[in-house]
Amino acid sequence: MVAIIILTSFPAMAEDDADELARKVSNPASFMISVPVHSDFDFGRWEGGDLFSGSLDIEPVIPFSLTADWNVISHTDFPLLYSDPVGPGGREFGLGDISQNLSITPSTHGPLIWAFGPQFSLPTATRDEFGSGKLSIGPSGLLLLQTKSMSIGASASHMWSVLGDGSRPDVSQSEIQPFIAWHIGEGRTISANLDYSYDWVADDWSLPASLSFSKIVKLGEQTMSLSIGGKYWIDAPKNGPEWGIKAGVTFLFPQPAPPR
Repeated sequence: MVAIIILTSFPAMAEDDADELARKVSNPASFMISVPVHSDFDFGRWEGGDLFSGSLDIEPVIPFSLTADWNVISHTDFPLLYSDPVGPGGREFGLGDISQNLSITPSTHGPLIWAFGPQFSLPTATRDEFGSGKLSIGPSGLLLLQTKSMSIGASASHMWSVLGDGSRPDVSQSEIQPFIAWHIGEGRTISANLDYSYDWVADDWSLPASLSFSKIVKLGEQTMSLSIGGKYWIDAPKNGPEWGIKAGVTFLFPQPAPPR
């Protein structure tokens, strides 16, 4: 309820500016510094009773001009995780595996946008349950068609472990995320996505579907995108979540495109 009140209470920005920023938020390859802070709260059942887990992801996005024709988008994810129960030890809180993605994308484009590059996962988790214990690397890509009123596309990635704790399982995991966003004016966006992930080692997969609403607002001199939504697992691993809610704020730092 608090998030809904916040989404509607700040003074409106100029509509054109807000709508352009909403499109940039829906474009992971846009040339704009941003700091998304997203929280997820997931609920389900496990063998011992109810399951609750939460996460807070801080994900600074920083673009760089590589050449006159190419940009690099740096996306880092610092995950803070909470789970109850996490296992026989009960509730736990800690840091997960930090990941880094570097995407190369053309500096100029039409409605069709693409990006491709490497990603890395570092074994920084403070508990075994919160990470893989492995250094993993792999490719990632994005394909996006964006118009004034809609953004539709998909991202895909795969990770393999290359170093790490030999007593832990290897990592070989694929992820595909088709998504669609409707830009309905005044900086407002309705988004839907699927997040299909498959663990090739455990032969297990999950498929949550999400629906969310976001709005561009301005508090003082700070521009941000506020969002709230829900998730439902079409399929999940045993003892995994069944449904969830999510909310977030993305701090935006618009800047002019680099000179050509």
